[in-house]
Amino acid sequence: MPYLKEDFKSEINTSCNLERLTNYFSSLKIQDFAGALNFLNFVIVKRFIKKNGKRYWMLALILGTLLCSIFEIYRRIVGNYEDECISKNGDVE
Repeated sequence: MPYLKEDFKSEINTSCNLERLTNYFSSLKIQDFAGALNFLNFVIVKRFIKKNGKRYWMLALILGTLLCSIFEIYRRIVGNYEDECISKNGDVE
């Protein structure tokens, strides 16, 4: 996970209105969340590529970054949830 400096995080928050965006995503029906998240990721990546050009190394970097975000979600959220479930229900034998 990139640990960004506070001023850069603040700039992103202001530019993207993260509070409004996260409130919107939190209000979605569960069946709409995945499509909306996919759409948002795609639009951000597509517009970045349109502005900066399409190069293999850039595409690989974007895909790697998206994969790292998946790994971070797993490491910090899913893994903790699984540990809680093991503590509550016991481990698989």
